[in-house]
Amino acid sequence: MHGGPLIALAPLRTSIIIMAWVIGLLCTWLLALALSLVSCVALGSSHVYGQHTQAQVACSIGLCIVLATWVLAETARFCCVGESVKQSYSQVATTEPSPEPIGAAENGEAVTAPSGGSVAKAHDVESSEDLACHVSRFGAWVKVWLGPLRAGAELAGILALLYLCDRTNYFPKAKKVYDPGQFWMLWALICFVALCTVRKLGDSKLLSREQTDEWKGWMQIMFLMYHYFAEKEVYNAIRVYIAAYVWMTGYGNFFLYRRGKSFTFRRTVQMLFRLNFLGFIVCVVLNNEYMLYYICPMHTLFTLFVLLVLYLGQEHNDSKKALWAKIIATFVGTLLLYDGPDAVFQGIFGTVPGIRHLFAFHDPLHPEFKDEMHEWHFRSGLDRFIWIVGMVFALHFPDADAAIAHLTDMAGNRRLSIQIVLASLALLAGAAWAQLVFTQEKSIYNQLHPYTSFIPITVYLIIRNLTAALRSRYLWLFAYLGKVTLETYIFQFHIWMKTTGVNGSPKHLLQVVPGGYYWLNFVVVSAAYIFLSVRFCALTGVLRDTLIPEDNWSICRVWLGLIIFMAVCFALSMLRPMGDE
Repeated sequence: MHGGPLIALAPLRTSIIIMAWVIGLLCTWLLALALSLVSCVALGSSHVYGQHTQAQVACSIGLCIVLATWVLAETARFCCVGESVKQSYSQVATTEPSPEPIGAAENGEAVTAPSGGSVAKAHDVESSEDLACHVSRFGAWVKVWLGPLRAGAELAGILALLYLCDRTNYFPKAKKVYDPGQFWMLWALICFVALCTVRKLGDSKLLSREQTDEWKGWMQIMFLMYHYFAEKEVYNAIRVYIAAYVWMTGYGNFFLYRRGKSFTFRRTVQMLFRLNFLGFIVCVVLNNEYMLYYICPMHTLFTLFVLLVLYLGQEHNDSKKALWAKIIATFVGTLLLYDGPDAVFQGIFGTVPGIRHLFAFHDPLHPEFKDEMHEWHFRSGLDRFIWIVGMVFALHFPDADAAIAHLTDMAGNRRLSIQIVLASLALLAGAAWAQLVFTQEKSIYNQLHPYTSFIPITVYLIIRNLTAALRSRYLWLFAYLGKVTLETYIFQFHIWMKTTGVNGSPKHLLQVVPGGYYWLNFVVVSAAYIFLSVRFCALTGVLRDTLIPEDNWSICRVWLGLIIFMAVCFALSMLRPMGDE
């Protein structure tokens, strides 16, 4: 019986430790939630553009809960709750001695009988085991959800910074400086640095992933500089770059969906999530309309069009004739949608309540536009055909790849002669386009752009892929930035520059370095802007994989839980009036 009282106290001690942990973690969560809510209220009270909407309040509550839960998970991980409790319980269980014999059976063997104390001790051990099991499960939950919670906490921090920079006067705004000399010198410097990052691939494939990322990267840099430096002279070039992005939408998705293996619910939802998550959450937090970031709905629409074209009659996707018939029908349908009677476009996008709300836009800088669909018709209409051209390129990619391989296998002089001829013809076509179209005034160019943007894109593709040396090399700097074009596009509005308010355009520069140090401010803001873009791209991937798991049943469960969470946050947001944060 030695040690009996200590043994009896061991389960009780474990239960007390577990309860102390539980109470400590609960207090940690409540404290973190309180601090998050107080910080959120302080940030919201400093806004300068109108009142907050119910959606903004609900979103802020949800983000505060995510932040508090992340603090709870990090605390639990730091304390190693699950493993500590498991070890504590196992030590108690293994020190329990066998009961002493108190009598004898008829066959002479010792038997035991439970005493009142033994029953109490057994009950204490069982209760301790239950508590330890629950805490151990909590430790397993922390291990599974810590990564997504970290991404959610980072999401909350970045969104708070967006709000701080663009919806408050904490950071002042500065005027844009129009100086073509500075613009082109900076562009030349960036190109020189990029040339120092040349990397060689293991093969010389036609239009490799690294090459398309490089293409997106250098176009995006000039697109962003066009906004930052108000370099209106490059407007026509920017229109070509945006057309090139849309070309890649048609080209890349045609490649993907023609295989037939990508017609899955999960793949489609993942694609839609990647294209729209950032735009959606920023619209909610900053109370902007979706069409402010028109790139998101435009790429989403044309991607869905490509999917629809290849999904219908997919059993014929191995036939070029059938695919050409689909492409021609798509061209005719697009022509009718944009160039036919206005009732067709308005009937599809401007009549159905849910769809109209997505594509309607009220521009505070141009109140003269009374038609809510004007912006969407103008923006998407400029590139209404180029995604179809991208599909045509993807359809004939094997032919182009075979032609390039045949050219590569030719003798040196003959190959060089053909390359010179192809380059000369491409440059001649490009020069004619530049003279007749590219140099036109903005309004005239916009009228010609939908029918001619394929020319400079084709010229670029020919020159960029003409030789094996060019195909097997890429500029790493541009390729790296080409992976975060969506993030840099949206963040330019609210971190790199400052908008004019709700649905506003980035007409001002964000000033974080006082005293008129223009270039120092540019470097500091640009570094933070690029860093946050890269981080948001990474956390989007984590959240995408968490919210869209492998099987459809898991997807339904996750989204059901997300909907319930959102409903709770919205209900909590109704406890206080809108705009009274």
